[in-house]
Amino acid sequence: MKTDKEILAWELQAYGMTKAQLDTMVKQQAFPGQEMMFAAGMLSDAQQIMDPEFNDEGWVSPKTANEARQFINCAKAIMFDYLNKQRKAA
Repeated sequence: MKTDKEILAWELQAYGMTKAQLDTMVKQQAFPGQEMMFAAGMLSDAQQIMDPEFNDEGWVSPKTANEARQFINCAKAIMFDYLNKQRKAA
């Protein structure tokens, strides 16, 4: 069993924020029922920052790669939360 401190450390490296902060961001910024579109937007953000146009001669820095990874992880968490709510409602 992981400690609260270990869980928090994992969330920060995975999402760039805590899961609670991610949940709050989604509630504040996504229209109700549009969580999947919000997640799709995060995936677009990940694509955007990896685009060669925004990087040094097509090379993605470790910082940018990590940011893209965090956008992807956030999108996955949002999608999983949405799907879990759908399963519980069924």
